[in-house]
Amino acid sequence: MVMSRNVLEPFKFGSPMRFIRSTANFLRFVAIVQMLTLGIVFVPEGWLAEWHAWLGLGPMPDAAFLRYVVRGASYCQAAIGLLLWVMATDVVRYRPLVITTGAIYLVGGPAFYFIDAVAGLPRWWCLMDGVSCLLIGGVLLALCLWPSPNASQTTQPAIK
Repeated sequence: MVMSRNVLEPFKFGSPMRFIRSTANFLRFVAIVQMLTLGIVFVPEGWLAEWHAWLGLGPMPDAAFLRYVVRGASYCQAAIGLLLWVMATDVVRYRPLVITTGAIYLVGGPAFYFIDAVAGLPRWWCLMDGVSCLLIGGVLLALCLWPSPNASQTTQPAIK
């Protein structure tokens, strides 16, 4: 009787990571980009209004809720960047979080495209937002789940 090997076995959660340094560096890059959004919290109101007009959205409404959402979202993005930076310090230890982050970015691609389109943002913005999320998620998952060449010979305890 011939035992068939599970084709997805090397992709198991407990299989050794092949691209540890690349994963950490990619997370650091994404973290820096995310943390740069913190500047939006502090920019003058006039700059936000000019940016709004530059996007082709007309004059920016003078609404407290809009100011809250724009500045709050930039703060949240920066905070996520800080979390990504911490994950980059030990991608093997934080592998479940890195994989979850990759999945969140993948789902975020179509979600942000839809959100942007419904909000009336220009097509280029919708594409930039959606495609960047898909790329980040895809790269993270590929780096974390790509099997090591000797994944079938080596064993690594399952991450708990």
